[in-house]
Amino acid sequence: MFKKLSILLSILLLVCTNSDANQCQTAQVKLQVLGSGGPELDDGRNSSGYLIWYKNKARVLIDTGSGSSIEFGRSGAKIEDLQGILLTHLHVDHSADLPAFIKGSYFTSRNSDLSLYGPGANDLMPSTSNYLQRLLGDKGAFAYLKGYVNKRTDADYKVVATDVPLIKGQSFNYSLTKDILAKSTFVHHGPVAAVAWRVELAGCSIVFSGDMSNQFDVLSAFAKNADILVANNAVPDNASGAALNLHMTPSAIAKIAQKAQVKQLVLSHFMNRTLKIQKETQGIIRAKYRGPIQLATDGLIVNL
Repeated sequence: MFKKLSILLSILLLVCTNSDANQCQTAQVKLQVLGSGGPELDDGRNSSGYLIWYKNKARVLIDTGSGSSIEFGRSGAKIEDLQGILLTHLHVDHSADLPAFIKGSYFTSRNSDLSLYGPGANDLMPSTSNYLQRLLGDKGAFAYLKGYVNKRTDADYKVVATDVPLIKGQSFNYSLTKDILAKSTFVHHGPVAAVAWRVELAGCSIVFSGDMSNQFDVLSAFAKNADILVANNAVPDNASGAALNLHMTPSAIAKIAQKAQVKQLVLSHFMNRTLKIQKETQGIIRAKYRGPIQLATDGLIVNL
């Protein structure tokens, strides 16, 4: 009898331990918004950029839109601590500051290779690795920084690019460290090569939709039970034409968040057309999704 009770207690302890291990360690992880705007010049906001902090260090950078490098510096983050840069796509408002981050690193103590991940090529857009070469390669726009991609002469580290395959319905896993896993899946952003990202660490998961129309209907499964879903709110509910082909409406965001049962929704990537109607947008989303909603601003820290 005593032996059976001992075995039962051991099993219960193991179950509880595994359950605790799977719980989001909210005190260890936070999300910071580096840029909550789009490509417009008069919205008063930086373009897209996000930072995941882990144990008080900036570990993962998602998108590098215009102005995101300035907010990165203001945040107190150190590029030496980054374990990876994830790009959702190569539009200017999501990638233009990449050279600024690399050049800025010259004045830091970083000496380990930096992993860069982003979409592969399609008929319109280059692959992320090709984009890096066009920027910093031997014949790139900023060829004076070529040591960071091709040679290790003037630089202490190298940027290593990986292209995410654009295969509908499939996701791909990339281990940034033993503690941080990045997952990516192909999303529909009109004719533009684009991916969504899911970062998992310390039992927590944060999903970034990037720009997408949801025509592939993949995000709800990809974001299942995420602690945070960062959804881009670039168009109103009555969008049509090219705007609707490129972006998801508030109704689509609501459907995704509700179906995925995400614990928290952060709306970001606002444009003037959506900044003016944020209250209306929240009302549309709350009709289907009952979880907490935050409106992103530059510098905002989101706790899990």
